[in-house]
Amino acid sequence: MKIILGILLALGVLVALVTWLSNKFSGKNKEEAPEEESVNIPTDCCGAHEVCEVEEMLQNPEKIVYFEDEELDRFQGIAANAYSDAQIDEFRDVLYTLKNDEIKMWLISIERRQLELPGILRQEALMLVAEAS
Repeated sequence: MKIILGILLALGVLVALVTWLSNKFSGKNKEEAPEEESVNIPTDCCGAHEVCEVEEMLQNPEKIVYFEDEELDRFQGIAANAYSDAQIDEFRDVLYTLKNDEIKMWLISIERRQLELPGILRQEALMLVAEAS
């Protein structure tokens, strides 16, 4: 009985070792965050990249940053309380795909594009910004 347990234990260790080595050399076992898109960081950036972007956006009132949400521009001129449920869901889809540190910039972008964020989403976005702080 001890021999069988010893063999099973040795096989388990061998399988674990082979799996670990296979993943290590094939690159599948990366626990790192997925590579982000290449971003041009100014040479005078302090290292807090997101902070620099927000400050630059605040200092330049004409600058509009899009978050792959150009389709929302068709809602210009619609009042915050006049959106249909489907339209609100379009805004919500964008909001919940943003990183916490992007929400504040997105809200500024929405305002600069002369869009009124649906009222319910404004509350949700502000709560998310407060949670991120």
